[in-house]
This record gives sequence, structure tokens and C-alpha cells, in this order.
Amino acid sequence: MSSGMGRELLDGIQSGAQEMVKERIDGEVSRIQIMDITRAAAALLDANVEEETIERLLCKYWDLRPSEAHRFIHEGEEERKI
Repeated sequence: MSSGMGRELLDGIQSGAQEMVKERIDGEVSRIQIMDITRAAAALLDANVEEETIERLLCKYWDLRPSEAHRFIHEGEEERKI
């Protein structure tokens, strides 16, 4: 095997490993962000903030669609029960 082919093989392996690490990090960041948004919704519900206001704030600060914000409000209600 020539050194050029060996280098290409090594580069391919490194690139694949880097992509796997990036995907794992992105997945973990997403998981943490979901937990944070849910906890924020739960905290606002505990503070007796109206759901319409919570929805508006979640859309504004987390760039969510209204349907996504509503889902997080529901999940926040469930978290409060725990």
C-alpha cells in the first residue's frame, strides 16, 4: 500500500470518528436544551405565569414555534407533578 493510500485511509477514519463525536455532542446538547426549556416552563407555571405569556416567552427566547412551546408547557406541567 502506498503512503498516499494509507494517508487517505487514515484521513477517512479520522473524519468518520470526528463526525461520530460531533453527532454525540450535538445529541447531548439537544437533550440538555430540551431539559432546560422544560424546566423553564415548569418554573414559569409554578410562578403562576399565564400559559399565553409562557408560550410567547418560549417562542421569543428559544426560537420555538407555538406548537413546540405548547408541548414544552405540557411537559413542564408533567414535571411539576414529579
